[in-house]
Amino acid sequence: MVVVGGGLAGLAAALRLTKARHPVRLYEASDRLGGRWASRTLELPGGSVVLDDAPPVLEFPAPWRDLFRKSGRTLVEEFDRSAVALSAAEPATYVFADGAELRWPTDRGELFAEHEQAYGTAVADRWRRLVDQLDDVWQTVRKLGWEAELTGKAELTGPVRRRIEQDRTVADLAREIDHPHLAAVLRAGAYRQGGEPETTPAWCAVSQSIERRFGRWTLQSDCVDDHRDRTGRSSTLTDALIERARVRRVDIRLNERVDVLDLDQGRARGVVTTHERLTAAAVIWTADPWQLPAAGLPRFRARALRRHLRRLTPAAAPQVTHELRPATDDWSRGRVQETVTLDAGGVPTVTYRRPVTAGTLHSVHDWQHRAPDPGAGAAWRGFDSWLDRPPVRSGVDRLLLAGPWSPAGNSPAATVLSGALASYAAHDLIG
Repeated sequence: MVVVGGGLAGLAAALRLTKARHPVRLYEASDRLGGRWASRTLELPGGSVVLDDAPPVLEFPAPWRDLFRKSGRTLVEEFDRSAVALSAAEPATYVFADGAELRWPTDRGELFAEHEQAYGTAVADRWRRLVDQLDDVWQTVRKLGWEAELTGKAELTGPVRRRIEQDRTVADLAREIDHPHLAAVLRAGAYRQGGEPETTPAWCAVSQSIERRFGRWTLQSDCVDDHRDRTGRSSTLTDALIERARVRRVDIRLNERVDVLDLDQGRARGVVTTHERLTAAAVIWTADPWQLPAAGLPRFRARALRRHLRRLTPAAAPQVTHELRPATDDWSRGRVQETVTLDAGGVPTVTYRRPVTAGTLHSVHDWQHRAPDPGAGAAWRGFDSWLDRPPVRSGVDRLLLAGPWSPAGNSPAATVLSGALASYAAHDLIG
């Protein structure tokens, strides 16, 4: 098997395939695996810090647990070995354009109490009813690209379209909630998924349901040595996956770009790289999908995929900056803290504060200064852009697709699951 791209989806697919006893060669064009989740050492004023550009707070940890379990050692066993634990994250703090601040716990009752105290019972009840409705939407959409492939329009029956309210956007939900703070929170969710509230489908607000249902999680280490730097560093997960890939003998080729798909009568039979031609039972493409046409997609057999890719644009990614500050005495627990500052339109600037050996690391994810980035997935452009996202089965025999541009969206959990779906499809192809 060949996997093109060494990000989260590529690692997830490669590990599952090697666990199923398939030989796998993984090509990564850069000098490191993990994509935006890769760890690196950065020299900052005050010291050297191992960091990444990934968010340190995770929602929906089940796909991570499943990936570790089905590729060898369980997540708990992995963490026992690496002196970290997956712990419940502290509630985020929202800072609104008018200067008001609000703590945002994930527990249903606690959040209602926070809203009731800040805004009154009617507003608190309005938010709770909205998220209750999104719970039902989640039960529908999780089967359409998350846990199973979304193959086309046939799965979007009339009842499904009505349940997910296909004609509405996140901006519509924000207007209907009829409260400036809650509207800003909803709009921020669209920006954080790489889109705009006016063009992001309303069903994408299921992120609120997912957070309430599964909580918020972060990596925690109480060690006083260099393990402390792993608190809140999401690339610790990526590092573990990379080590597991080596143990599983995934043949990893860094700094090697796949230039062309090797096709035989419209069927993918391998790849041509900067150094070699390799025949493979199947090709799983997890790299930039907009490079596929230049890689030799057949015009007739892949005409639908080509059409979809022409309609898609890369999602917006935030500008990420890091600053090392001295540790403060008032932060005794040493846990990750998240502050979400919103402007009047809901555009977020998210500051994560976490302990490191050299002090306190402040990482700022600034959507005020966002830019299109293929590594961030595909931007939402209305409901139809859901079906324009490349499906797992590309339409070209033995060419499978996975990545943050899958129908499930660009969240880490969705990206990991897309790799799982591609590995299952590849395994089925060759029995």
